[in-house]
Amino acid sequence: MIITEPSFGQVIGNPPVTHYSHQDFNSDEQFWDACQDSKGIMYFGNNYGILTFDGERWKKVSLPNNSGVRSLHHSKKGSVYAGGYNEFGVISSNKNGIPSYESMRHLLPSKYPEIGNVWQIIELNETIILRTFDYLILINHQKVEIIEATESFRYTAVVDHQLFLLDQNKLFILNINTSQLQPVISVEDISNERFLALFPGKTKDSIFLLTKKGSFFDVSLNTQKAHRLQSIVPPASNQLLTAAIQSSSGEIHTGTLSNKLSTWKIKNNRLVKIRTYAELQDQTVLNLFESKEGTIWVLLNKGLDYFDPNSPLTNIMQGPSVYDVAIFKNKLFTATNQGVFHSAGINSDSIIYQNEFTKVPMLGGQAWALNIINNQLFCAHDLGLFRIIDNQQTHIPGFPGVWKLFPISKTDDLYFVCTYNGLGVIQISDNTFSVLETTLPGFDESTRDLIDIPGTTDSDWVCHGYKGVFRIKINEENSRVISTEHFNEKDGLPSPYNINVHRWKGQNIFTTNKGMYVFDENKEQFVPHQKLDELLGTNKNIRQLAQFGDTTWVVKDNQFGFFGKEMDHVVTNPFLSLKGTLNRGLECIVPLKNTNKVFLGTINGLYAFHPNAQSQLNSAQIKTTITELTYTIKDSVEILSLSDTTKVSEFPKEVYNLNFKVSAPFIRDKSNIKYSYLLQDQMSNWSEWQEEPEINFSFLKNGSYTLKVKAKSLSGERAQTAQINFSIASGWYASWPWTVLWILIFTGLVTFAIRQMKIIIVKEKEKTRLEE
Repeated sequence: MIITEPSFGQVIGNPPVTHYSHQDFNSDEQFWDACQDSKGIMYFGNNYGILTFDGERWKKVSLPNNSGVRSLHHSKKGSVYAGGYNEFGVISSNKNGIPSYESMRHLLPSKYPEIGNVWQIIELNETIILRTFDYLILINHQKVEIIEATESFRYTAVVDHQLFLLDQNKLFILNINTSQLQPVISVEDISNERFLALFPGKTKDSIFLLTKKGSFFDVSLNTQKAHRLQSIVPPASNQLLTAAIQSSSGEIHTGTLSNKLSTWKIKNNRLVKIRTYAELQDQTVLNLFESKEGTIWVLLNKGLDYFDPNSPLTNIMQGPSVYDVAIFKNKLFTATNQGVFHSAGINSDSIIYQNEFTKVPMLGGQAWALNIINNQLFCAHDLGLFRIIDNQQTHIPGFPGVWKLFPISKTDDLYFVCTYNGLGVIQISDNTFSVLETTLPGFDESTRDLIDIPGTTDSDWVCHGYKGVFRIKINEENSRVISTEHFNEKDGLPSPYNINVHRWKGQNIFTTNKGMYVFDENKEQFVPHQKLDELLGTNKNIRQLAQFGDTTWVVKDNQFGFFGKEMDHVVTNPFLSLKGTLNRGLECIVPLKNTNKVFLGTINGLYAFHPNAQSQLNSAQIKTTITELTYTIKDSVEILSLSDTTKVSEFPKEVYNLNFKVSAPFIRDKSNIKYSYLLQDQMSNWSEWQEEPEINFSFLKNGSYTLKVKAKSLSGERAQTAQINFSIASGWYASWPWTVLWILIFTGLVTFAIRQMKIIIVKEKEKTRLEE
């Protein structure tokens, strides 16, 4: 089915959320801040200290005083700064790849023995700014300047290359070159609410302010006045916002003390909610961070979560099995195993958001299909046929369980009612309908799959899940089936089971357990469709074949996929996470009109796929990395940290158990990364994809080697191939001086042997002459 309502600009569902708990990182569960370096490695500050994560492995770093880490920042020059209690410094890795902390506390004058917690680290014009309640510590090229608070520094932020500072219950702009303060507004101007976040305003002379109570203000830098625009927290609620960031896409993400996470966009100077996440592992959000690849990390009171707002696959509706979808009168309807549900009205932006769905009353149980015909919405249901008007149902009597409605060839208002035991006929006009036949005599088989035969006006194919294929002919009055032909193995089909019929490029294509077939009218036989079989194979049951423009969607091996008009390959990777969740034989694939977006129904709910969703990084930046090498020499284990510039020297011949650790930090879907490797000139093909992020060679003989490693995610992302060259030395007896010596000795022995043979031959000849 193709949605025939007006087209829509966006389909905004919820992307999957990945959880990391204590069992994963083995450290304290409370997280305060995060940053990411140029290699893609994530840094997290918690009560233990610092955790680093390369997408595969967690490592710990402690501060000298074992303080928790409240602030982190990756500078433009590449250094990672960390701040804790009475402590700040930089994080680097030693030659073995183990991250370590180097304190910068010594840069402070001795008059500042106590600075308290470093709550925030930000950067402006290559100056690193550390905020405590009592001080601003400005570091530039090892030069330190300290600005003391008049009362207390409660908040700092950089917006449009300006440093905003909250002191004495007033917001200032601080000139870090002159240390001059320019007043902006007072806390009294915003009803004494506490600051949460500042964002760029609608003009260069304004900013947006969001408070912890959820008030959204427009602040003029010229008039120094704040205008309340709205409150995003209900007045009666005691809920507080605890964190907010604006992502590179312009969306604003907010976390709360006990109501999880929401995403907003700014429109007409107001915040419009896009999503609410109910899948976090903890309700209290302490901070938020956006990675370079565009994922959002959620720092929780208990654990870490992350999600990709640009995920091509998002969830629209959770819960029941979805069999069909329709957009009717500005609402999204779903046919499920629990009845028919509808969303709230789609907004004026033509955007479909994930929201609560409401069940149509008195229409519970198994619903199979939804048909929009002449401005009316019909539901094919296990209990019969229903019309839905204003979210209420009207039962159309006379039909048993109904699979779907199907248009009768060359008529404008007549439709077959495909039932569990045959066919009926209904006439549907604008806002009216009338039942013409409840059962057509002459055919009583289940007609779940019905399609007309091109070039005819009275013949149709019917596929039965267990009996094969029927060709039926109906009289001109559409009142009875006048002939029925039954086709099975004797007519070229591989078996009578699991056959479905689909229209593709003007042909009727029959999908079977062993390939695709068409009916040859001349031979009166089913014959394989060679081109489709070459692309899709004959060893898997292809259960769906739905053409939409230049794209054809299929279901192969219990998994969604699609191919283009070139028919060079089938794309399945983006749907691997849905594998095994499809309604077998009744898969739901519903393209959204005038877009490249598609609704996909599963046993777990409804998903939307939009293939243009991409990482914020280009493909050249998404790399596979070989991070570490461990090896054994004479029972001693050595560790070597690797980087893009590392040149692995020659190993002695005694080396064994070479173990290469790999990762792909910039891949967005970090929970499902697989790796493949090739030892050049030693392996004829790349290895099978493996989840283990390590490659081990127990023993390699002497020689030069090139190891290549590539990575991909379950959602189809691929990382650039990494390569490392190394060699294993020969033994002393194979070195070049000894090789020359061995050649000389061998040559001497051969020469000596030849001479001895000649002497023996001469003696034998002389002996023979004397005997003669």
